[in-house]
Amino acid sequence: MTAVLICGGTLSPAFLREVSEQYKDAAVYAVDGGLAVAEAAGILPDYLVGDFDTADESLVSRYEKTCVTIRHVPEKDATDTELAVDEAIQRGADKIILLGATGSRMDHTLANFHMLYRILLCGKEAWILNENNRISLHNKPFSRKRRELFGTYLSFLPFFGEVTGVTLAGVKYPLEGKTLTAGNSLGVSNEGMGDTIWVSFVSGYLLMIESRD
Repeated sequence: MTAVLICGGTLSPAFLREVSEQYKDAAVYAVDGGLAVAEAAGILPDYLVGDFDTADESLVSRYEKTCVTIRHVPEKDATDTELAVDEAIQRGADKIILLGATGSRMDHTLANFHMLYRILLCGKEAWILNENNRISLHNKPFSRKRRELFGTYLSFLPFFGEVTGVTLAGVKYPLEGKTLTAGNSLGVSNEGMGDTIWVSFVSGYLLMIESRD
């Protein structure tokens, strides 16, 4: 089951509608202030999650009549997005798409990158998606069909410490057995060239960012 989380960062109603069309059978979670974007896009969430300190209370009251509502107190040790991620996993999601997970609040943006790690540890698939980027985290080799890539540009960055034995094939700038380390931009701004992009590495956590202008 796929879960789409509508978070409170930067997200246009038009892009939300576009993604919702692609995942019509997904369970939709409006996370706190993300409910306003869902309202503007004409999307009815299945679940509301949050302390709703950034959501209009009259809007929440209207939607909680038809949506499953999981309300938390503002004084807590986890972000609303983390709580929504855990809720989605507990309810059987094996793929989680985070929308509105990036924006002007860099603390929340970076914390949401760490949600990719949390989800990966649970053995689930996830990515952060906005109008220009699709971001995923990997702990084992993988491949992608070029036609399925989100954008023209591909970047690979170590998420913790270093990623060893990185080999990239089917790309404009191939690598063979390289180590990617923090503070080094070797993996930034590659491009797919073949029908299939092959990514392998020996150890570490590899962040993949697919970008389009």
